[in-house]
Amino acid sequence: MGRIDFRRNELWDTAKAPHLWGLLAWYDIKQRYRRSVLGPFWVTLSTGILIATLGAVWSLIFNMKITEYLPFYAVGQVFWSYYSTQINESCTGFTLFEGLMKQTRLPMPSYILRLVVRNLIILAHNFVVIVVVISFVGPGWSWTALVAIPGLLLATLAIYFASLCVAIPCTRFRDLQPVVQNLTMIGFYVTPILWQPKTLGERFRWLVDFNPATHLISIVRDPLLGTLPAWQSWVWVLGTTAFFAILASLLLSRYRHRIAYWL
Repeated sequence: MGRIDFRRNELWDTAKAPHLWGLLAWYDIKQRYRRSVLGPFWVTLSTGILIATLGAVWSLIFNMKITEYLPFYAVGQVFWSYYSTQINESCTGFTLFEGLMKQTRLPMPSYILRLVVRNLIILAHNFVVIVVVISFVGPGWSWTALVAIPGLLLATLAIYFASLCVAIPCTRFRDLQPVVQNLTMIGFYVTPILWQPKTLGERFRWLVDFNPATHLISIVRDPLLGTLPAWQSWVWVLGTTAFFAILASLLLSRYRHRIAYWL
């Protein structure tokens, strides 16, 4: 696929220029909710209503205590929304900024990192729902919850590299966007978000053990619920991050000069 040019590594160039993605992401949020009373907290409100409604319904369907099921579902839903939204938006991560790309020369990963930061800001607003659920319905807070911070950082890094791997081919082949959206929808149902792993028998345990999305959720959800993630989850997420990092570097080294011509 071509040799990586380490003399001009755009991933490193992007990391050295936070003003290219941090401030622009904040500007995107301000523009999206301009002249809105609640601003991004409209997303928080709608997320809270969704989680409260589905949490109550599914706890009855699974015959589980609301105090056990709702925190599990709330944390999974909020972080899955962050992951899936980022992946889906990355399909148009370059075409969305077509005008800017044709006028200025910026590192290609900066456009995707701008989306990541924007979705992290929205995640911060939705995290209010998690705080309320864990504080008043769930097990409460412990020092173990701090482990979720490195978990989120590592998961975000994996999603960032995965977004790059999605954005480049989706810019070249526009038909891939609905394929990615369908895959994220399927991923929601095969990942333990609505259902808990203990509901599966040993026959279908592989749906959990060999699902990278499960481990991306677990390294954040488990600490928030008061338990440490399994070491297998850390290994899976580290492996996933390394895989997508290498693939993203290869794709950028091969196609970064062609992306503007695909727009």
